[in-house]
Amino acid sequence: MNSYLVYRASFYLMMTVATTALGAESSDDRLGWMLPPLVAAAGVVAFLTVDRNPAWALPNGLATLLGIGSLGLLYLEYNMDDSQAVRCLGHWLVSLQLIKYFLPKSSEDDWVLFLVGLMQALIGAVINVGDQVGIWLFVWAVLAVWVLGQFFLQREARRFLAPSPGRSPLAALPEDPYRSLFDWAYFSATARVLALTLGLGFFFFLVLPRQQGVTRSRFGNTTTKHLTGFDEEVALGQLGEILENDTAVMTVEFLDNDRAPTRPPAEPLWRGVTLTNYEKGRWRRQNYRSMRTFPTYRTGRRTVIRQVVKLEANDSPTLFGLRPFVEVTAGNRLQPNLNAIDGTVFRAEPRGPYDYEVISDVDPAAVQLGEESPSEERIRDVLLAIPDDVAVALKKVVDPIVGGLPVADVPARARAIESYFRDSGTFAYTLEMGSVDDAIDPVVDFVLNRREGHCEYFGSAMALMLRSVGIPSRMVNGFKGGDWNDFTQSMTVRQKHAHTWVEAYIGRNEQGQPIWLTFDPTPGNERDRSVAQVGGLASSFRGFTDLFRYIWVFYILGYDSTRQTKLVYSPVKLLAQQINVGYAIIWKWASETFYTLFQFRNLQSLISFKGFVVSFLILSIVAALVQAAIWLVKRLLAWWRGPSGDGLGATAGVLFYRRLAHLLAEYDLKRAPAETQGEFAHRAFRFLNGRGDGGQEVAALPERVVEAFYQVRFGDRDLSPETLDELERSLDLLEARLGEPAAAR
Repeated sequence: MNSYLVYRASFYLMMTVATTALGAESSDDRLGWMLPPLVAAAGVVAFLTVDRNPAWALPNGLATLLGIGSLGLLYLEYNMDDSQAVRCLGHWLVSLQLIKYFLPKSSEDDWVLFLVGLMQALIGAVINVGDQVGIWLFVWAVLAVWVLGQFFLQREARRFLAPSPGRSPLAALPEDPYRSLFDWAYFSATARVLALTLGLGFFFFLVLPRQQGVTRSRFGNTTTKHLTGFDEEVALGQLGEILENDTAVMTVEFLDNDRAPTRPPAEPLWRGVTLTNYEKGRWRRQNYRSMRTFPTYRTGRRTVIRQVVKLEANDSPTLFGLRPFVEVTAGNRLQPNLNAIDGTVFRAEPRGPYDYEVISDVDPAAVQLGEESPSEERIRDVLLAIPDDVAVALKKVVDPIVGGLPVADVPARARAIESYFRDSGTFAYTLEMGSVDDAIDPVVDFVLNRREGHCEYFGSAMALMLRSVGIPSRMVNGFKGGDWNDFTQSMTVRQKHAHTWVEAYIGRNEQGQPIWLTFDPTPGNERDRSVAQVGGLASSFRGFTDLFRYIWVFYILGYDSTRQTKLVYSPVKLLAQQINVGYAIIWKWASETFYTLFQFRNLQSLISFKGFVVSFLILSIVAALVQAAIWLVKRLLAWWRGPSGDGLGATAGVLFYRRLAHLLAEYDLKRAPAETQGEFAHRAFRFLNGRGDGGQEVAALPERVVEAFYQVRFGDRDLSPETLDELERSLDLLEARLGEPAAAR
């Protein structure tokens, strides 16, 4: 296996992984998905052409023009999406990388390419926050350590075996200088270096002090995803676009009143936006808001469940949580607000990832504090508004359903409508879009003709049916459930968990607070089967991928002082306390034992078995201290005198090198203190090659001897008898060419 080919292939693989980390979360990146295969293909072509024959390289003038042209591409991409300037910079680096691939590459060029790959990996860590980028960054780090080791070997081989002026290409040598390099000893040494490098990096990452409440927004603008169905206006059926998407929206940890980990409620409803105005298959949010901040939560007032939410990058200001909200906080960032009109929670920063904590009442039927009761005007004009043609058509369907129930029993009438859609078996759940009669309203067509659709149709039909019988209602878009991970004790909510349900206004309680009841008319079993099918084969490995996502999001991007204290400082402090207690117990026992053992009433009491034991212990301790002092003095003297000779245990390869050094010393060729054996041998090569008395014939012998010396001293290898005979004949020939030794002369 040729070491140069291994190095070059490893280098291209490392660069491909760096580009993959750059576009790891490329769902809204038009170019991200195609860059890794393009870079990989370019690496294969360059490996087979210019790296083997520089004649295939691009002309320097053309490469310069392409580099200047890449600036134009950077400008065009930035104008198309100026919100992602960092990502545009990453794409530009890829274009420069591709140009550099097809030029002859010296050691300096490989350094430039390595730095380009490093920049791509760093940009990927900045703009991507999913689990994939963490995996790719780890793979890149492993490959980087391996490639740097190979790079050092190749550079040193060309430095001493094939020197040439200027920036010569780092091409394959006529003869591989590292034959049989890739053995078990080499791989084990590389693995140790890799483990030490990553281990030290991870250690310093864990222990370096962190700030309180550090959040992912500090990494700058990240790639944002659009959450369809959470806009100001939503077309009926539009939510179905994300129901077939397996991309993660947020990762959630659950804590109880005492901040101890707990499990979530069954099928939690993550409340998002509220839609109230309906017209011709479109729902709109109200165009006015009354924003309020949350009061500070006081422990003991309510039984709550805390949700620590890591929201992935998106362009919506809506925050999700379990209703009713008691408090929503975001660390040291701008605090979220509650829209008192419709009970929706907003963030002040509408783009990028967002970390926040929600405190919710465990009773989902509890009143939402801070929400205003709707006025009579709002109830009439908004919450009961329904197109006339829709009201007439739906009232014919709903009257038989609620006809036998008292008008005053609003909850019972609402539950009857909910059961009609969810439990009657008349309606079916499907993600397929379509209509039977385009001439009528889509909701009426769903109720009368299609009788199948996804949650948005069920929620719209129930909300309008409630209005048709005089019950104020609103439609809510959010998420239902999520993927629970037993490894991390956290839940990952994905776009496929998007859901629509209905909230009906019942009236005010004794304190004048509004009472809204939640109803979910969608057939649950059929929806669960549909959600389970999204994701294909990848969903079978969700436990492991979500584990990586959890570590990446919570303990790398979200690794703040709180988590550092919990993970590192608290266990260390507890261990120190336990050690201190143990030492106190040992010291107490030792002091009592010492007092009992060394307490003698008089000198005569020393002549006893107890006196013998004490004397023996004292003399043994003194002897051990004397031996330790002698050993320490010898080590200090050895360090002061410097390294000694090889002695009788020196190997044959080392002795041959020492003989070579003695021979060359006769001609004032001595190795300088800062000069390696290889550099010394190369200097001897130039000296002998310049002699005109047959020195050219033996000029290569010093380098051959040094190569054998390296194999013995640093490669831990034994020289074969044939090699030993060859080295001895070479040294004899060198001694004959240089003349008689000084003693003989």
